[in-house]
Amino acid sequence: MPDAKIIRYETDFANGDRLAAEGLLRQHRIWSAQQSTLLISNSIPDLIVILNEYRQIVFANDFFKNLNEKSQIEDYLGQRPGEILGCIHSGEKPGGCGTTSFCSHCGAARAIIKSLTGKKSVEECRIERGNNQSPLDLRVWTSPVVLENEKYSIFTFQDISIEKENACLMEEVQKLAILDPLTEIYNRRVFFDMANHELVRSQRYHNPFSVVMVDLDRFKLINDTYGHPAGDAVLREVVRLIQMNLREIDSFARYGGDEFVILLPETSLSGAQIVTNRIMSVGDRSIFLYKDFEIPISFSAGVAEFQFDVDHDIDDVVSRADQDLYRVKKARSEILID
Repeated sequence: MPDAKIIRYETDFANGDRLAAEGLLRQHRIWSAQQSTLLISNSIPDLIVILNEYRQIVFANDFFKNLNEKSQIEDYLGQRPGEILGCIHSGEKPGGCGTTSFCSHCGAARAIIKSLTGKKSVEECRIERGNNQSPLDLRVWTSPVVLENEKYSIFTFQDISIEKENACLMEEVQKLAILDPLTEIYNRRVFFDMANHELVRSQRYHNPFSVVMVDLDRFKLINDTYGHPAGDAVLREVVRLIQMNLREIDSFARYGGDEFVILLPETSLSGAQIVTNRIMSVGDRSIFLYKDFEIPISFSAGVAEFQFDVDHDIDDVVSRADQDLYRVKKARSEILID
């Protein structure tokens, strides 16, 4: 159940009440008189402001003032964080920052509410700004303080835009390292990592596992007839069809070109053959619509189960699955020719 104090403060936010100039100047003098506050706040390379119970700024450190080019107290005194940062939502209501529907979802507003109810908070938020200014991605810390029987919140924030950008780049790099860029399934290297792990597990516990190799039929003809963009679209459709027939514990990867490989843990040869027959059956029934063309899809699949006394490594299993694929593909092509 929501904290009653937080609900009360959320209601208070909606009316947009502000302390008058005389009261603001009095509060500013109280904080400016705290020599320890001045020394500590100006030694920290973060933006720090002190907010009163009305969420108005009554004190700001030098780092904040220099960054915002607002060196005079008249430039920031009495304003709210979103207003001083140029949040586009701060002008949507006469009450200003903290009174709009957007504010109920803003991490900074949530942090302030918690602080005014006596709780420390850390939140992240994005401030959308007008006048062609870039948005700000911020991490906000708030801490409750009582000074001369009045409630305040120490509001500290860092620009984490570069951190966010680096995180996105790192995520993209990691994604490229494990996924095939066209089909967005695992790449060949990741498959072998998983398969080797499964082989070790199988040797230790004597659990069966199988490998399935899948290859598209007449894929070169599709590329030659409809173009390579059509071929790429067909590959993505094939991935979708195969994935629909796999379990969550199965691993599916692009082996190369129009060839795919599947790792089936806890699956014997007979079970794997059922999977391959089901996959080929789905392909044989599929027609892919690309622009104005109806492109028939079919693929062949071969299977091999790991044999404890025969296979030395995962390459041996893949090789036998590939040989079975060649046999199946040859048989299916002869049927099609007939």
